[in-house]
Amino acid sequence: MSKISRKMYLLLVLSIGLSVTISSWFITAYLLIQSEKDQNQINEIHLEGLVDSIEQFFMHAVTLNHMLAINPTLADTVVNSPGWEERSRIYGDRYNVREGVAPDSGFPLLAETHLDYSFIELLFLQDARGDQTARSFGPLGRREERWWFKKIAGEKDYRPFISHSYYSLTGKKPVASIFHPVFQGQDFAGIMGMDINFNHLQKLTASYLNSDEMYAIVVDMNGVIIAHPQEEKILEIYNLVKMTRSILPEDHRGELNAEGYLDLEEFPLDWPGNVADAVSAAIAGSKGMIRDTELEGELCNIFYAPVILETEGNRDQNYAVLLVRNKGGMIRTRNIILVWVSLFAMLIILILIFIFSREYNRNILIPLNRLIRSMSEESEGSGFKEIVMDTGDEFYMLAGAYNDLRKKLDRANLSLQEKLSILEQSEEGYKAFAQIGLSLSTEKDIEKLMELILVNARSLTNADGGTLYLYNRQDQCLDFSILYTESMDFHMGGTSGNPVTLPPVPLYDHQGKPNYGNVSSCAALKGEIINIPDVYSAENFDFQGTRVYDEKNGYRSRSMLVVPMKNMEDDLIGVIQLINARSVDKAQVLPFNDIDESLLISLASQAAVALTNTELHKNLVQLFNAFIKSIASAIDQKSAFTGGHIRRVVTLTMMIADEINRADSGDFGDIRFSDDEMEEIRISAWMHDIGKITTSEYVMDKQTKLQGFLDGIDVIDTRYRTLMGSSGENLSIPPEELEEELDFLHRCNIPREYLNDEDLERLKEIRRRSETREDAISPGITEEEFAGLSIRKGSLTPQERGHMEEHAEMTRRLLQELPFPEHLKNVPDFASMHHEKLNGTGYPDGLTEEEIPLQARIIAVADIFEALTARDRPYRTPISFDRALGIMKSMVESGHIDGKILNLMIESELIYRYAEKELSED
Repeated sequence: MSKISRKMYLLLVLSIGLSVTISSWFITAYLLIQSEKDQNQINEIHLEGLVDSIEQFFMHAVTLNHMLAINPTLADTVVNSPGWEERSRIYGDRYNVREGVAPDSGFPLLAETHLDYSFIELLFLQDARGDQTARSFGPLGRREERWWFKKIAGEKDYRPFISHSYYSLTGKKPVASIFHPVFQGQDFAGIMGMDINFNHLQKLTASYLNSDEMYAIVVDMNGVIIAHPQEEKILEIYNLVKMTRSILPEDHRGELNAEGYLDLEEFPLDWPGNVADAVSAAIAGSKGMIRDTELEGELCNIFYAPVILETEGNRDQNYAVLLVRNKGGMIRTRNIILVWVSLFAMLIILILIFIFSREYNRNILIPLNRLIRSMSEESEGSGFKEIVMDTGDEFYMLAGAYNDLRKKLDRANLSLQEKLSILEQSEEGYKAFAQIGLSLSTEKDIEKLMELILVNARSLTNADGGTLYLYNRQDQCLDFSILYTESMDFHMGGTSGNPVTLPPVPLYDHQGKPNYGNVSSCAALKGEIINIPDVYSAENFDFQGTRVYDEKNGYRSRSMLVVPMKNMEDDLIGVIQLINARSVDKAQVLPFNDIDESLLISLASQAAVALTNTELHKNLVQLFNAFIKSIASAIDQKSAFTGGHIRRVVTLTMMIADEINRADSGDFGDIRFSDDEMEEIRISAWMHDIGKITTSEYVMDKQTKLQGFLDGIDVIDTRYRTLMGSSGENLSIPPEELEEELDFLHRCNIPREYLNDEDLERLKEIRRRSETREDAISPGITEEEFAGLSIRKGSLTPQERGHMEEHAEMTRRLLQELPFPEHLKNVPDFASMHHEKLNGTGYPDGLTEEEIPLQARIIAVADIFEALTARDRPYRTPISFDRALGIMKSMVESGHIDGKILNLMIESELIYRYAEKELSED
């Protein structure tokens, strides 16, 4: 081989090697750079989304505090409150200030607001002197020395503001406060304050794109970390501006310094300085990115942006968000790609050298020059054009290999772009899915829950329409629950008000064979997801009804996705059926993709659990109500004379409570019982006589004064008639007078409203006359018989009455053993107080008017009125309605019952409606 040939050969080899290597590296580098650029843009979008969420959080908290500050009810407490000592005493007596936040822990509006929002640590209201007038929980305090009070009241700076973060002694983590001035007319009257925690921000940063390669950090206006995926970062005060971390000393006493905060110990933080620069820039209102920063042992890109605080007092003061992107995975991927591209380029070079070492001749240079020119032109061009070589030799193969390489690289680029698009879709879907899961877990209304499931299923997949079926276990079919098609504005079932008129879908035919012809029943029977790109082209399913519907309504059903809903025990709950997935602009109908399937499967699983839990809760409530009614019925049936008493007391009790809720003026104009409170009253009424389960039947059913296991009047009757029959001639009193006396004793044995003094004196005379002489015999009564017959009112002796009254205390003891939920916690007290009297003479505790809750007074009035008007009492004859009403009024005058409740019953004619319903015979 000549020198020229060797030089040409060497030049040829070098040209091929350099061309392949440079082009491969150039394309690879371009793709990597473009990928990183796209990823940075995605990160910036994610950062903006997180910033928007945080700004909305603060705006919501500030707006809520502002609404409380302008609430006239709260403003009145500032202006009209008594002196500090009297105010503190009244407030402590009125509310349960010793416990945590609860409906009765503080001023009702503040306590209820606190319970409604999880980010609230405390709500409090100060007057212009710095003395608190209301809190959501805890005792009132004096805050005239706090820095924020001096800033607003002392400096007369009435701009609302958010404080910087400080260490909470109770929560062991950073919190902040929001302050708004309270005005009465044009005059400054006080300060509305809200202590907020950052639990919501912590949960948001812990879940928002949190992975091994990316996480978010939120800092306040001073650079203190208030949210971080690693919770230990917020248990101490990490200040990214001063680069320090602060902790509470072990020997701290909870005392505040001159600025009103806890003294903390500071330690240096070994984070890079440019992080502090980024945080300072973000707090100042700038956003940007710092590249290739080593943070906690990892090389990262850090994106930062400000969180703008809209409060007037926080001008030029911002919170900040850092989005930390770990570059470790990206670098590893880049290195792997570069190694493989290098190996691939070397392999191509070796192949070319081998080919040209065998076939090098005078015909090689021309094709080679053509190839080099084509590659050079391609490198300068704007797009890929295939190199055409029709030589039929190695150059043809090399051109083909190059063309294949470029096609693969182009396909790889397209695949990468598609995956990025799918990633964005899945990220948005799963962010929405997290919110959906929270909504499903809190909704208890079955109709709203089912509608929520279908609405979110359509939203996640951008479907035009959908149907939710519920499994009817008894009839072995799928019942239509909700149908909705957005483009046709068609809505049936759920909260639409339009009842479903479609027949159910059977799971089996008349011969018991599975119904696989309907797509919904097939999915339910097989427990499989069914994804159909075009229902008109689908086989094995009967879509004739769909075609008829489309023709009738001018619609075109195309793509369909059907997913069975099963609970954790793999039991069928129902089926979700979606139709016509759409593009983002809703202009094109698309097939449902893998992401849609994944999201809908997850939603169906969570929806099944939510439906199961809601049904279980409903069944438990029904079981509980049936149980208490059966217990009450058993107590009523224990006595042959009190059947229906408890039911009638419940009826009258709830009629009174409903009337109080309807009252818009008068004594009860400002009182409203919530649904939970109404349930608490109803259960208390059902349970008010449960203690009678321990009361002896003979006491409950005692019809006469001498009745025991036998009626003692029969013994007296036998005694008289025996003496009159056997010793008639020796009797000291004529038989006809003894007959009259025996009739008198019979009358005394029958309970009356009151035994008069004359009858009592005659009983005493009969008792004294009980003697036997040789010449005369006179029958009489024993001391025990005298004690029974001389009972002034009713049929019970003092001992028996005491035994009967024990049922109220037993009611409380029995009910206190039951684990009532929070909204029924007062049932034991309300149920056991129905025999308490306003003047303190009732039982079991002798409570006074101030100590008896309104709920217990309602039950007491209902119990007494029912007892007076009942026709089945053994200890008295029935009395008229007017007489019963007169007795009730006298009990009001005697301080036994609440006259306001009785007046409400009369003025609203409730008492007459009850009489018409329960005493219709009168």
